[in-house]
Amino acid sequence: MTTLPSITKLIGVRFSGSAGGPSARFGALSLGTARLDDDTDDDSDYTDLEADVLSINITRGRSRELEEFNSGTCTVVLDNSSGKYDPNNTNSTYSPNIKPGKLLRIKMTDPTTSTNHFVFEGNIRQWDVSYDWPNMSRCTIHAVDGLNPLANNTVSLTTSAAATGTVIREILQAASWTDYDLDTGDSTLAANTFTNTNALQALQTATNSEGITAKIYADKDNAINFKSRHAIYTDSNSKNSQCTFGSGNLSFEKIDVDYDTELVKNKVSINRTGGTAQEVSDSDSILDYNERSYVKSGLMIATNAESLNYAQSVLAEFKEPAVRCKSMTFSPLKHTDMITQSLARDITDRITVNFQPPGSGVTAFSKQLIIGGIEHKISPESWQTTFKFSSSDASNLTAFQLGTSKLDTGTFYY
Repeated sequence: MTTLPSITKLIGVRFSGSAGGPSARFGALSLGTARLDDDTDDDSDYTDLEADVLSINITRGRSRELEEFNSGTCTVVLDNSSGKYDPNNTNSTYSPNIKPGKLLRIKMTDPTTSTNHFVFEGNIRQWDVSYDWPNMSRCTIHAVDGLNPLANNTVSLTTSAAATGTVIREILQAASWTDYDLDTGDSTLAANTFTNTNALQALQTATNSEGITAKIYADKDNAINFKSRHAIYTDSNSKNSQCTFGSGNLSFEKIDVDYDTELVKNKVSINRTGGTAQEVSDSDSILDYNERSYVKSGLMIATNAESLNYAQSVLAEFKEPAVRCKSMTFSPLKHTDMITQSLARDITDRITVNFQPPGSGVTAFSKQLIIGGIEHKISPESWQTTFKFSSSDASNLTAFQLGTSKLDTGTFYY
């Protein structure tokens, strides 16, 4: 069993400089290659606080389909017995730079592959110091990823009538954000005027206009990622299972399986700006589960016909409940292969989970699942990783791949 102290890692704060990240527009950067923030992969300007770390909690992504991606968060608890992390301590080595806005970076090196992985990067929102007399003090760093500053920014622009990736790039540049990795997109969106609009909401409007499997989120090294609706079928890590947990493969400690109506949507209304609401419903589902509505309006879809296809897609996918694996938790330190999976996997990756529940006659659980969220809980002697899943069974999605089934006959919003 690998021990956490034996793993090379950085829990670093960039005390020098400003908040970091992009702060100016660089014009029409090419999609998929714009990584021009002022903070590079060079760790030399980060102060490693590992010796004082008591615990780390990281949460990124979402726990269910149809939810918006929220800002990722990281909490680092430090031993502050010396008082050096107290912003009021003018004798601290780090004074006067113990300030909100500083960059926090966490990286770990896979002992098997020697690959140095980002685990989290973002801006510190709060230094929370507590004292337990007479000699104990802790400082808790609260940090957030790039979705948070975008949620606190506004944009005013008229976007092009263009592919979704182009529109998202225009919004990001209007927000002076240039650290991104964007798919081209599978839709051509209508032009839209945003006036003093929350930048994150504008990005989510464009993403939601692309389709129900499109995603906008900050990745592990804090670049804004846009995944087109077809990326789930075309990206290598999304269309091919990257690993298998359970049944003689990698082990897990906890699995959370549910069967509920939370995701049931049996009355769907989709409306675009300047269009007419397109509504579809399923009477059998309403009879079984009562009416459960899904409404999206103000979208940047170009035609009413596309809005109708969108509504039909949502209804087809969510009119019935499904037995879902909500999450799976494992301890990476039990095996180096599990360390590799904990560090290498990210949002939108596909994995396989096999599980035989106890009890006579209980059907074995075997599904391919798409990771929608990742959590890490780390202390000096332990490490737990939780994958939250954004699919009931990703193997079923192959029926909707490009060149097959309904995608052959129109703009389907899977």
